[in-house]
Amino acid sequence: MQHLLIADAGPLIALSRIQCLALLQPVFRPVTITTVVARELGCGVSLEVEGQALPAATAALIQALEDGWLTISAADGSAPYPPLNPGVDAAEASAIGLALQRQAAGDEVLLLIDGRCGRAEARHRRLAIIGTAAVLVLAKEQRLIEACAPLLSALREEGYYVLSDGLIQAVLSQVAEG
Repeated sequence: MQHLLIADAGPLIALSRIQCLALLQPVFRPVTITTVVARELGCGVSLEVEGQALPAATAALIQALEDGWLTISAADGSAPYPPLNPGVDAAEASAIGLALQRQAAGDEVLLLIDGRCGRAEARHRRLAIIGTAAVLVLAKEQRLIEACAPLLSALREEGYYVLSDGLIQAVLSQVAEG
């Protein structure tokens, strides 16, 4: 059974900034986000962007929504998920909440999240998690990319510092690039 991938905003923004958002499509289809995550991404739930110049990241996210492999799921309308950790932001909390709902409904769920507090919260709730670096490893294993190192460097150049030096070195060792 394929996992349902529910994504937080950070990894999607990071991948789109280095023009790698589309790597998610062949590895995980569909990718689901909450309306809170969609708002944080800057694309909201409306695709009415006529006449506006959009940053490349937002344009890539909107294109993914239009193509149908990135979907927005409104949660079942219950109260927002109350995280135990005060460092969990609203988008992370909404993604965790949706993951818990879908898991309770019997779905195999995988949560794409990089933030330290969000990952800790998800682990505490016994959710399966994956991060941006692991997505790059899977993409390399499936021969969608030739190497992880340049993409990890590009993430850093774009200001995505949630990937620690230790994690980057571990990834490069795992994929025999370091």
